[in-house]
Amino acid sequence: MLLGSGELGKEVIIALQRLGVEVIAVDRYADAPGHQVAHRAHVVSMTDPEALEKVIRQEQPHVIVPEIEAIATNLLVQLESAGVARVTPTARAAQLTMNREGIRRLAAET
Repeated sequence: MLLGSGELGKEVIIALQRLGVEVIAVDRYADAPGHQVAHRAHVVSMTDPEALEKVIRQEQPHVIVPEIEAIATNLLVQLESAGVARVTPTARAAQLTMNREGIRRLAAET
């Protein structure tokens, strides 16, 4: 499942399909570029944890790839911890992209 289906997402979908991967595209607006090439597509606000969880549980993906930063990252952390799906990169990495101060702290600590 690819969360974010803009032009970059479309290219990711095509590359994954060449590897034989079935791709479910999710974006906040209908007719996103990735929706045109994905096996299945959903329109959902990815900042709405209830709506996002509903589509994730409906599709039951093995892997979730957050391609944009405007996502309910706490939900991804929760679902990854519960073993619902693997998030790549990790849900924690996706969470950090939404938190500039967290990124600064992480960079200062390493």
